Amino acid sequence: MCLETSEKIKIASECPAMKMLYAQYPERYNKRVPLKVRMLDTVVPGLPFLNKPYLEATEGQEYYVWVNSYGAVSAILDGGERLGLKPNEFEVTEWHQK
Repeated sequence: MCLETSEKIKIASECPAMKMLYAQYPERYNKRVPLKVRMLDTVVPGLPFLNKPYLEATEGQEYYVWVNSYGAVSAILDGGERLGLKPNEFEVTEWHQK
């Protein structure tokens, strides 16, 4: 199954950060919520038994993201899975419009 762009945007728009931001939310976001990021590195799950070929965010590619109220970012992959990202692994290319 491969999610359509509209489905990825819907998932991203329903993330917790769109409803509430906790005090620990990253200052570098200036109270904005990331919608899309560009990968600076290729990222796979940290647990080896979860490392399947389709669970990968590839360097140079852009991904819609799901963001929690603390600012943790997860790439929304084509199959609908979410892959957690560290701040140094991506740059924000697009923000939600509130």
